[in-house]
Amino acid sequence: MRSSVFFVFSLLLSFLIPFPLSAQEEVTLEEVVVTGTRDVEEIRKIPANVTVVTQDQIQQSNARTTVDLLRDQKDVVVRDFYGNGKTASVDLRGFGETAPLNVLVLVDGRRVNAIDLSGVDWTQIPLDQVERIEIVRGAGSVLYGDNAVGGVINIITKKPEKPFSAQVEGVWGSYGYNRESGSVSGKSGPFSALLNAAYSGTEGYRDNGFLRTKDLGGNVTYSPNENFALSLSGSLHSDDAGLPGGLPRALYETDRRATLRPDDQAKTDDGYGALGLKTNFGAWGRLEANLSYQHRNVKDDFRSYAFQDDRDLTVWGFTPRYILEKPLWGHGNKLIAGADYYHAESDVDSESVFMGTTFSNRLEVTKKSLGLYFLDEFSVLDNLLLTLGYRQEWVSYDLFQASPRAQEEEKDHEPAYNASLSYLFGKRSSAFLSFRRSFRFPVSDELIQFFPSFRVNPNIKPQTGYDYEAGVRHAFTENIEANLTLFWIDLDNEIFFNPETFTNENYPKTRRQGVEIGARVRPFPLLSLWGNYTYVKAVLKGGGPFSGNEIPGVPKSKGSVGVSLDLGKGFQFNTAVTAVGSRYFISDFANRLDPLDAYYTLDAKLTFAWKGLKAFVGVNNLTNQKYAEWGVTNASGTTELLYASPTRNFLGGISYNF
Repeated sequence: MRSSVFFVFSLLLSFLIPFPLSAQEEVTLEEVVVTGTRDVEEIRKIPANVTVVTQDQIQQSNARTTVDLLRDQKDVVVRDFYGNGKTASVDLRGFGETAPLNVLVLVDGRRVNAIDLSGVDWTQIPLDQVERIEIVRGAGSVLYGDNAVGGVINIITKKPEKPFSAQVEGVWGSYGYNRESGSVSGKSGPFSALLNAAYSGTEGYRDNGFLRTKDLGGNVTYSPNENFALSLSGSLHSDDAGLPGGLPRALYETDRRATLRPDDQAKTDDGYGALGLKTNFGAWGRLEANLSYQHRNVKDDFRSYAFQDDRDLTVWGFTPRYILEKPLWGHGNKLIAGADYYHAESDVDSESVFMGTTFSNRLEVTKKSLGLYFLDEFSVLDNLLLTLGYRQEWVSYDLFQASPRAQEEEKDHEPAYNASLSYLFGKRSSAFLSFRRSFRFPVSDELIQFFPSFRVNPNIKPQTGYDYEAGVRHAFTENIEANLTLFWIDLDNEIFFNPETFTNENYPKTRRQGVEIGARVRPFPLLSLWGNYTYVKAVLKGGGPFSGNEIPGVPKSKGSVGVSLDLGKGFQFNTAVTAVGSRYFISDFANRLDPLDAYYTLDAKLTFAWKGLKAFVGVNNLTNQKYAEWGVTNASGTTELLYASPTRNFLGGISYNF
């Protein structure tokens, strides 16, 4: 009861505070996106809840890392374990611990989810390179295949826009934080190019919570005319990070910045390159293709456990697609058909010490996947669209262990399909109904069974599900917009970690029901208000001892509100409140422990701009709330580990655009 009152009070408080809040608009302000159909499309035509984090919103935020940009977005729950952005998960539609495996993350359309349990490393996507972020909620398995169960997040990086442009920026803040970055871009004839570089460092809120990153990235495009474009992009990233681990409740309450793992740390080197081709054949349609390569090396040193490993991951991807927009039987029709091929190799060399004896081992995993898909958008009427899609995906795993020597193979395949109707009743208004089938294959760590012997886990099956959704987005006037989405997700054989057996298993049935609401109002030219709220009920079904219990780690309620005010003379003030409801500890399937407390954060930022100069000061968690975004327990519920989130902290910076 107390947590519910706390949550409602925090939302009301945000409307009553005497100064305005930040403009993170949760409605269809961007007219087109590319993620919803893998081609440029108006948001109102997409049968899904779609929002965009724009460049203006990025500039107005207090984000230190890319993942911070998602905190106040509708139905997005961010869990930053150490408060520095290195180890973070993003949840869409209530998946809790397995959220990183059920939300697909793309960078310019290139998937960055790992083939193991490590999920997405958000630090490989530096904030300085982000132009905008597109969020498509709901199953996206037809277009994107594996992992796209709760939704798809596509991070679009910056491209050259002017004949010449350059920027330098410096940002400093609490916990020894600093970020220095610079970029240069330009266009000349058919060529355009961009190069950016950045360094950031922080000692972190927690002891041994340091993070230091280096990034270098860019792109070159050759486009002699509007019918042909060839692009090359790439990025290099490296970081060193401390791993402070969780805290028992007693220590968390007395010294929440402490660590019991003062020497655990990790080092990452990551690089990718992508070659893109776009051609337009006029009445014969368009062909687009991308060839990508990524190599990633991670060295983990868990001295507290006398364990270390060295992981190498290499991924090749080839994703051609064909788009044909041509009337069919006198009605508008758009067909998108393509293939996604990925070849990933993971080599893990590990070493552990037990009772004075050193044990070494090597694990090799090769995963190949091929998905063939089509999506067709047919205009039944001028304002009524029927969308049908289908995908078939095949996957194979080759597994090898050096000691004791063993080798296993596994193959599987799954279909996905969808059907939807979109009714367009205004320039920026539409309603939709959709039905989708989704799937997720096990990642390598879930697939392998080490005890009593190394082999493919015979009890693991692909996760499948059905997604039902209805929504409406409406622009009442040019200055008032709102949207509402209802969803129902039934999953079969959802993959999860069973803390009682210490193995990954399938849970027979789970269900998620929810509502997403967003609105924006601009009563005056200098004032903008926005807000969003999400309710999700995520429960275990299908009988058994936990049937009817809530899925751990999933808050029922989450919301954000804000205002942006132009003060004149180049000054702008933004502030925002985000509140997250209580949720059970990870692994507490019995729901026997008291949940993690609900919490809210209030952030504010004052910006000054004059010609090419920008300067800002900001504060996060202004009211100094003490909370934990993440908490785990054991099977019996006798141990609690909490991961303390940062209290009040400050940020300031200056930049200049040439």
